[in-house]
This record gives sequence, C-alpha cells and structure tokens, in this order.
Amino acid sequence: MSKKEVMPAKQLGGVFPNEETFQRIYEECLENEPAAPEAVVSSYREMHGMFEEYLAAVQENMFRYAYRCGYEAAVAAFTKGGAA
Repeated sequence: MSKKEVMPAKQLGGVFPNEETFQRIYEECLENEPAAPEAVVSSYREMHGMFEEYLAAVQENMFRYAYRCGYEAAVAAFTKGGAA
C-alpha cells in the first residue's frame, strides 16, 4: 500500500484521527531521525557485499547448469545422427 493511500482510522489503531495526520507526524519523525551509527553503516556495507557475492555465485551456478544442459543436448543430438 502506498503511503498516500487513505486507511480507515480503525486500521491505524485508533491513535491517529486520519491518514493525513499520521503522514504529517510520520514525515516529521523521518526528518528528525538521527543518522545510523557507524557500526550499522559498516555492517550494512559488509552485508551488501556478501549478498552481491551470493548473487554472483548463484548466477554462475545457473549459467554452468544451463551450459551443461545445452552441451548434453547437443551431444545427444549429434550421437543420434545430427541436430533435429
């Protein structure tokens, strides 16, 4: 749900009279939110790097499998007398 969609007051927990009031208070809180400590920023950087390594490994594995499947299909086709 986008932040601009209006939700009934009951879904807001009855704390805010309407969505507009909630959005105003929420945006003020976001503007005043302190910066994350260096430990959080550093951990995020490390996590992001590890995730990139994970994605690269998954992509390489998928490529190797697809290549092997294509190779095996080609060998099978030529063994049977040529490509179909």
